[in-house]
Amino acid sequence: MTAVQPTEEQITATLKTALTEVLEPADLAHVDLDAVGPHTPLLSLPLDSITLVSAMSRIETEYRVFIPEQKAFAFKTVAELAEFVQERVQAKAARTAQ
Repeated sequence: MTAVQPTEEQITATLKTALTEVLEPADLAHVDLDAVGPHTPLLSLPLDSITLVSAMSRIETEYRVFIPEQKAFAFKTVAELAEFVQERVQAKAARTAQ
């Protein structure tokens, strides 16, 4: 079975879904989910350490990858997060194919 490489759009959509699940309604009210895209700075989102880790956990579950906590705090944009997830999925697929 070959792992399907997720697109940046799919990863962004997963992040948006995670935001709706982990953010308090008052915080979510300040987020224009339609405007969240690859160039969105993660620091512009109302994520504290707990909600960030929760959002990353949902992405890990969806794509079956591990995101180290220190790495999660280092992503500057949604695109950096997506690229990391894509690299992890690709690396896992390469190991599985061997």
